[in-house]
Amino acid sequence: MRPEQLSIESLQAFVAVVDTGAFSAAAERLHLTQPAISKRIQSLEASLQRPLFERQGRRVRPTEVAVRLLPEAREILARLHAIEQQVADLDQVVRGRIRLATSHHIALHRLPAPLAALRTRYPELELELAFMDSEAGIEAVMHGDADLALATLPNDLPKGSEAQPVWTDDLVPMIARGRAQDAPLDTLQRLHDWPAILPPVGSTTRRQIDHALAALGLHTAAAQESPYLEVIRMMIAAGLGIGFLPRTMATDELAILEWPAPPITRQLGWVRHADRYRSRTLAAVIEGLHNGEDQKPLDLTDLQA
Repeated sequence: MRPEQLSIESLQAFVAVVDTGAFSAAAERLHLTQPAISKRIQSLEASLQRPLFERQGRRVRPTEVAVRLLPEAREILARLHAIEQQVADLDQVVRGRIRLATSHHIALHRLPAPLAALRTRYPELELELAFMDSEAGIEAVMHGDADLALATLPNDLPKGSEAQPVWTDDLVPMIARGRAQDAPLDTLQRLHDWPAILPPVGSTTRRQIDHALAALGLHTAAAQESPYLEVIRMMIAAGLGIGFLPRTMATDELAILEWPAPPITRQLGWVRHADRYRSRTLAAVIEGLHNGEDQKPLDLTDLQA
């Protein structure tokens, strides 16, 4: 092995290729060209004297060496980021980069006010947003790929994680307003007879909905699934079926149905790795989330994607 060829940049490229499955996607993620990514991977392979990827069409698959290297590479990058945060804390100023993994729903409906306030209060703060579902966001935090996940909080959090709820969603059954008068059916009958439009199986929100339905003796199979609540709202409004959405997402096109059971609620909040350094900057972001208030949507294109 020739240590002089192993660099932080090559490890960053390696992790990005593993996560995205393609050199082109990794280049987009790191804001580099594809040849630059290829050069960094080649440098790392030369240092290790082992191939790291096998090509499968346009995608690549990590070799056994890459699989073994991955957790170590993630840990090195996470420690480097922690060092950068500790050095920044010496200035007693909130500055530096915080990597947020957030669901689209939270980004659109919960983050506008706190992010705008943080950007105004701390001009030297850099917020890097990565959009992914809640489960993937929490996994990114535990792997060291994000400082904070903004997610639907599951009942069972990963070992070594720290979490706290910030917002609460009340999930209610909805149908297209035009279908509300189709027949004098109660909510349970509609859930039994009509196509259900639900989040994907395995998601925290879906488990909460399924649990509530099972308590009433219903085992609804989704006719259509989507990880995006905005898409579910659109399909319901188009009259394609019945579904559950946060009460705050109701529009004039939707009718909220009576729910004859205890409320279905989900907790939205932040998750971090409990053993990672909690910098002054990260603490300021967490405080900003708890102090934020809803307002008009923020133009997220102003922040690093």
